[in-house]
Amino acid sequence: MTSPLSTADRAMRSLERNATTALVGATVAVSFSAIFIRLADATPATVVWLRMALATVLLLPFAVTGFTRGPRLARVQAALMVLAGVLLGGHFLLWTASLGLTSVAASVLLVSVHPLLVAPAARWMLGERVPLFAVAGIALALAGTLVTCLGDLRISSSALAGDGLALGGAVCLAGYLLIGRGVRGSIGVAPYSAAVYAVVALTAVVTAAAQRGVSVPSGRTLLACLALAVVCTIGGHTVYNWALKHVRALAVSTSFLGEPPLAALLALAILGDVPPLATVLGGVLILAGLAISLRSLGSDPRAPEPALE
Repeated sequence: MTSPLSTADRAMRSLERNATTALVGATVAVSFSAIFIRLADATPATVVWLRMALATVLLLPFAVTGFTRGPRLARVQAALMVLAGVLLGGHFLLWTASLGLTSVAASVLLVSVHPLLVAPAARWMLGERVPLFAVAGIALALAGTLVTCLGDLRISSSALAGDGLALGGAVCLAGYLLIGRGVRGSIGVAPYSAAVYAVVALTAVVTAAAQRGVSVPSGRTLLACLALAVVCTIGGHTVYNWALKHVRALAVSTSFLGEPPLAALLALAILGDVPPLATVLGGVLILAGLAISLRSLGSDPRAPEPALE
């Protein structure tokens, strides 16, 4: 007879495998972000507030049910959700602004260096161990990032300002993921995501007002932002939020590294942006490192394995 413990272990491992598969799908979804942002043809703040407001409205029916049936939120949890929204808003605003100053490839690559911040922070704040194979995979992926960015800098050194904005977006995303990993264990994915997205939308509206950029969006902008809300936000970031309850924060952070090569391919196919050879070579390294890392990080964090202590 199978013991209850072994049955629970098998169920947990199955859930972790499903979460890893979901991370792959979410990465494909968010890879369309740069394309839709370019097609929106609007200011960064406008794109962000409209995208997140639409996502909030779409999630609202599920969020209301989750809030009414779930436990009452503590003040600390509510404050952390607000902070998560501010950080995610900072990520979107900085990264969206960077797309107007640098290439799609460089922007999405530099905004994806957050695993370097998440790995030590998750160990210190959450007690999450870092498997050695995950370290090797992240190193390989970041080497691909370096290769691609060096190739991009040869094209235009004037894009350094945009690169700096993208790096700021990476710092914000790291903080957002760490908070989500800590809070999501006691809050459903729909209420958590809707609340965070609402804060992001409010942050972007305030930013747009400060820049005197609040205006009625065009039909083209509205359609592009609706695509961002459905495909990239709900199909991408909301799935990431779901996975934060079931896998390490570093696994979610690392999965974002698959976005740059996929975004570069989509930019080539849809926008006609031809990536340099360095982007192609770097993309191969990134995807290889991502495969190694997710395979290692998707395992049971309680299992005995060599780890970076």
